[in-house]
Amino acid sequence: MIKPLLSLVLALLIFNCAFAQAPKGINYQGVARDNEGKPIVSQKISVRIGILKNAANGEVEYAEVHKPQTNQFGLFTLIIGQGTATTGSFAFISWAMGNKWLQIEIDPEGGSSFQLAGSQQLMSVPYAFYAEYSGNGNTFTAGQGITIVDGVISNTGDNNSTNEIQDLVLNIGTNILSLTSDATTVDLTPYKQNLTYTPATNNLSIAGGNSVTISSTLTQVLTNNANAGNIKIQDVGAPTEAADATTKGYVDNAIATAIATNYAFKATYSFINTGATFIDAPITLTDVFDDFSVVGTTRFTVPPAGAGTYSFTVTGNSSSGSALIKLKITSGSTSFYDIKRQVAYPLVSIINYHDSIIYKLNAGDIVELVVNSAAFGENASGVLFGFKL
Repeated sequence: MIKPLLSLVLALLIFNCAFAQAPKGINYQGVARDNEGKPIVSQKISVRIGILKNAANGEVEYAEVHKPQTNQFGLFTLIIGQGTATTGSFAFISWAMGNKWLQIEIDPEGGSSFQLAGSQQLMSVPYAFYAEYSGNGNTFTAGQGITIVDGVISNTGDNNSTNEIQDLVLNIGTNILSLTSDATTVDLTPYKQNLTYTPATNNLSIAGGNSVTISSTLTQVLTNNANAGNIKIQDVGAPTEAADATTKGYVDNAIATAIATNYAFKATYSFINTGATFIDAPITLTDVFDDFSVVGTTRFTVPPAGAGTYSFTVTGNSSSGSALIKLKITSGSTSFYDIKRQVAYPLVSIINYHDSIIYKLNAGDIVELVVNSAAFGENASGVLFGFKL
């Protein structure tokens, strides 16, 4: 692999007198050589120029890329400041701040695989660019409250920063918007719009704009969405205000009336013995539908005003063993009803469950599905139905 070496022949930094316009570039010449010291002749190469801050490995303040052609001696020329900029702007190099270093990188193939060829500190010549804007010969003119001395700009006027703070004030009576300590005002009357609500039509409108009809009665709300998007109100605490208590009583009565005339639920169950002994252990229930949210994790509880005759049906099967499933009813005392089991045909390894029970229940009575099992792997799964007759 050829490693480029850059032999610095001449770096011409051309500038006029300190008070004239500085040239927008620095003439640069160099010789590109390979790792054997031979010139890279008559070849288009890529050169990246970098202006670094403070040191040979300092931060790159400005960088640009050139693609010059070497001559028969490997000599190439370029103007720093007129290449394709990749970092920063040549016009905004801070020549007056800190030391500057010139870094040269080269790709002899003319691509972008640059290798460091060398770097050197820039001395006094490039600072002709700073002289263009320095205090000696600058063309700045000091305005009111400003002085320029030896290139230093100073504020000689108002140094009090607190009086620059102004309040924005709106007079609601006159619709006038104004700034404190400033005579400028704006009348907002032409931009004012009134919001009006008409109870008779439930119409909300804005002057000069649109209007909308608001659903404010229960009938209107239910017309828009009869089931409230399937959102349920539940687990609401006892109200503390009289009006809220009245509302809750009305809702409770409406629910109780609905339950008394039409109520049903469906829940699935699943049990497997993982190596323990279960005696009348409640089986977890999972809602399929339960319109009034009275089926808990493991039980059905008769709601207030829900007393009456209920029918419960259990169906399911077991693929291993024959766990005993019971319906447990707590109504003053506790009663257990075994769910009938039958060998499936023709798959005798399967046990089917199917049974129905009708029972008269009072408010607060509890119905649970429980299991007895002592053998590892015994299982049962199915559906529990319940409805009021």
